[in-house]
Order: sequence, then structure tokens, then C-alpha cells
Amino acid sequence: MIFSVPKMTCEHCTSAIESGIKAKDPSGVIATDLDLCLVTVQSTLEQAAVRQPIVDAGYDASAA
Repeated sequence: MIFSVPKMTCEHCTSAIESGIKAKDPSGVIATDLDLCLVTVQSTLEQAAVRQPIVDAGYDASAA
């Protein structure tokens, strides 16, 4: 699944997002693209469950 995270602008942002997702799904695979403001996640969790840690970290996230 791919999320658009418009306010993801730096490595601190990506670290906060990745940590939050990993806390919910330690086996999830996460890739971030700062240039496109995208987060790609391979997880067994539902989309809403993956989106929530992004929101909890303080970022808007929508399906891309």
C-alpha cells in the first residue's frame, strides 16, 4: 500500500513514521520517498491500521 504524506520533509519525519509503523507490525517493510512524499508499506495489517501510526506521528496521510 502507498500513502501520500505531504508534510514529510526530512529524515526525522521518515524515522518517526517508520518507527510508528514498525511498532504495529515489526515484520512490515517500509520504503519512503522524500522527493515524492510517499510511504510504501508491505504489511499484513489493514490499510487503516498502517495509516494510523502515520497520523499519530503528526502527519496527514492518504492512500496514493
